[in-house]
Amino acid sequence: MKNYIIILAAGKGNRLGAEMAKQFLPLNGKPILMHTIDKFINNLDHNFEIILVLNKDDIQIWKSFCELFNYDHSFRIVIGGKERFHSVKNALDTIEDPHCYIGIHDAVRPFVSKKVINTAFTEIREHDAVVPSISMIPTIRRINEKGNIGVNRDEFKVIQTPQVFRSDVIKKAYETSYQSHFFDDATVAEYSGYTIKLIEGNEENIKITLPIDYITAKALRTKTPEYDIPH
Repeated sequence: MKNYIIILAAGKGNRLGAEMAKQFLPLNGKPILMHTIDKFINNLDHNFEIILVLNKDDIQIWKSFCELFNYDHSFRIVIGGKERFHSVKNALDTIEDPHCYIGIHDAVRPFVSKKVINTAFTEIREHDAVVPSISMIPTIRRINEKGNIGVNRDEFKVIQTPQVFRSDVIKKAYETSYQSHFFDDATVAEYSGYTIKLIEGNEENIKITLPIDYITAKALRTKTPEYDIPH
């Protein structure tokens, strides 16, 4: 069956405190978003049709970057919504194929490994949904009305993307109304009664959200030349 990957790049990234949306910040000489896309374009084990979800105000800057870097790949561009939920739904609504596999990935996770991508899109043949995860390293406590209590971190996992679904599963799940507790696509599918299969993620697959994450990303890439922002 055909493989789609929805790359969510409509966020503003206010928590990073940068002048532009975090997905356009330079990483080893080109925008973070391009590094992320390349992980799927250059994957020879699975062929992907890429759906790129952008904020309507960022379409021109994306086109300018494509011209700047001679980036001539073909994408289906979709306008993002108010919340992540609405951005995903907008992208799903453009997929008419009733029998396909759909992955959903954060634009600011440029270090996802080929192994994780391929495992997710292989395992989905046997499951409703496949989600990469890694073990939790920090000591954690649960906050409740009485204060807080220590919990066993071995009972928790840190969730990553791409989260991969059968098309019938994720489309059905997104027929529900938005809920504030929909933190990712797996929680939407779970809310609709589907089972989530966890697979092993990769430690480097960080989501660049805070300034420290950007510092870490630059360290992982070692060189991050600046460039002029297109207008």
